[in-house]
Amino acid sequence: MPNMKKKYFVSIKVKMSIGVAVICLFIGVLAVLLMNQIAEDIVANEYTSKAEQISKAVVNTLDPVRVKVLTDDVMDIYKNVDVVVPSTQWGSDAWNEYMSNYSGIEELPVFEQLRNHLRLYQDIFDVSCIYMMAFNAADHHAVYIVDAAYVDECPPGVVDSFDDGFWPDESGYIPTTITNEEVYGGLVSAGYPVIIDGDIISYLCVDISMNEIRQKENEYVFVTAAIMILVTTFVLAIALIHVNNYIITPILTLSDTAKNYCSTDSGAVHHAFERITYDNNDEMAQLINSLKQMEFGMNENIAALMDTRGALKITEEKANTMEELAIKDSLTGVWNRLAYEAEVSKLNEEILDGFTEFGISMIDLNELKTINDTYGHENGNTYIIRLSNLICDVFKRSKVFRIGGDEFAVISKNKDFRNIDKLIEDFYDRLRLMQEDSSLKPWEKASAALGFARFDESADKSVDDVFKKADRAMYDKKASMKAGNKTD
Repeated sequence: MPNMKKKYFVSIKVKMSIGVAVICLFIGVLAVLLMNQIAEDIVANEYTSKAEQISKAVVNTLDPVRVKVLTDDVMDIYKNVDVVVPSTQWGSDAWNEYMSNYSGIEELPVFEQLRNHLRLYQDIFDVSCIYMMAFNAADHHAVYIVDAAYVDECPPGVVDSFDDGFWPDESGYIPTTITNEEVYGGLVSAGYPVIIDGDIISYLCVDISMNEIRQKENEYVFVTAAIMILVTTFVLAIALIHVNNYIITPILTLSDTAKNYCSTDSGAVHHAFERITYDNNDEMAQLINSLKQMEFGMNENIAALMDTRGALKITEEKANTMEELAIKDSLTGVWNRLAYEAEVSKLNEEILDGFTEFGISMIDLNELKTINDTYGHENGNTYIIRLSNLICDVFKRSKVFRIGGDEFAVISKNKDFRNIDKLIEDFYDRLRLMQEDSSLKPWEKASAALGFARFDESADKSVDDVFKKADRAMYDKKASMKAGNKTD
């Protein structure tokens, strides 16, 4: 490595002094952003307070008896329809058929009176929309009772489904929310209950658009930022010349060299840092010299490191492949008994930690020996695969294991656990349809018995206790099916 000619040391701190202008610009921009954030918070609080005050004020002008009459009329229809179609299917044939149930509501005098009343206050307060809704907590539905909008209003009976956001809390009141939707832009929504004798009849809701004030905020930020940029342009121009010569260019050179270090030939020795020239004697020169020394040392080890990495990658890929093959059933692709035992071990630990919401379904394939003896083992395998595919399709969110030749176990948690009765019914319905399909061959018509058991913390100590209950239930079902009662 060539010797560097000793030069007068000039600290990089001196060269960085001109960078104060950049710091001033940063502080100025930060101040603008903070001011904008403060303004947004003030506006949000003002609009939230306004929406809450309007909703409460309008409720106080309503005749609660009329509100109850109209709400009861709408909700009676809602409760008695066979299928509720949410607004996400607006305009579809199913939605139009559902909405036809409410065709007479808008003709009622009480509906016209309430809508005109709400439109009066909607015009007075100059808000985006005032409307009334009733909430069905069981199905998480919000049902429109009357909408005072002049354009794109929601007819009575329209149903919105809510997972989060605009929904009554435990106290019965709706927390005011601020949203930024693609269609309506910034919107603050507030709701206040209509109450008779302590009972909540429905909610009067108010939407206020924040688009105009948001636009003004953006204009303010733009103008302020432009002024600051113009004021600091001259200072920045001088600062950039110095910073570019003494800091930016050397740093970019180092960055590009490091970035491309192994891009051309990852297994070769490199001299990229050695080729860098820098004429000043400062901290940057010291950094470049250190990197050149580092490169010199790395060149001796880089080839060996690349060989080692390649070997480790191959070993890792083989290990992953072998591990997956060890816990997957080769015929059906579902988890095998080894995987089931590992899952049982994990479940037993969860039981000790207090998790007890799970269940096990034992499923036994009927007539496998008959299929094998009559149509051959290849079709017998098809028979097993058909049942496995059906189980996986029905119990989509559960873990499915093949624990024997004709035995499957399903461990259900969360949504599948909560809907297990519906899933079991669906399982038998699909088996029945398969049996009734004349286009299928005998080995394509899977038949099986299912037994399910839940973990009972008062009686069960381990997963094995649940397994035994599910196994007994499965054999009871199999006995019932053999006796000819296939609908048990």
